[in-house]
Amino acid sequence: MTGENEKQAIRRAMKARRKAMDAGEKAAADAVICAKLKARCDIGERIDPLTGGSPLAVYLAAPDEINIDPYIEDLLRAGVDVVAPRWNGETYALARLKGLDEKSLRRGPMGIREPIDAAIVESKKVGAWIVPGLAFTRGGKRLGYGGGWYDRLLAAAPKDAVKIGVACSFQIVDDLPAEPHDIPLTDVIDDSLDDEA
Repeated sequence: MTGENEKQAIRRAMKARRKAMDAGEKAAADAVICAKLKARCDIGERIDPLTGGSPLAVYLAAPDEINIDPYIEDLLRAGVDVVAPRWNGETYALARLKGLDEKSLRRGPMGIREPIDAAIVESKKVGAWIVPGLAFTRGGKRLGYGGGWYDRLLAAAPKDAVKIGVACSFQIVDDLPAEPHDIPLTDVIDDSLDDEA
């Protein structure tokens, strides 16, 4: 099986497992992740040291990924400068996130929510990234997509930027096929309750 075929098979399997969860199970997993993010990246006390006073980037979750909207809303309410990928007609760039309501977001060409605001922030100015996804390894490999559009943003991040993946515990696997544009993350947080938040 080629790397891309293997990635497609893993992607299908992970989507099926997430879809098999009922609404309560999904909400519980999302809540655990948000609590762990708050403990790791607390607003005010830890966000500024984590990002060095620079913006924090988030990937807005696709329907089959962990939903960290409550955590993002807390960040925005606290005045944290949050950015997210936005299609500009030619490529993806990071744009300021003003809110998570329909006035602030649109559906991009991949079907993922994006900021409507076109105010662009360069990746090299972002100190921390939070990345929902379909599959990760403990070592920070992420199941990337074929075009690597978002990974191009990660590739331009500062070398010392913190990059945190978030997923359900079943989405943590032993290994994943990687392509040159798949950028490894520095940490992965899952919804397991047997470790510290």
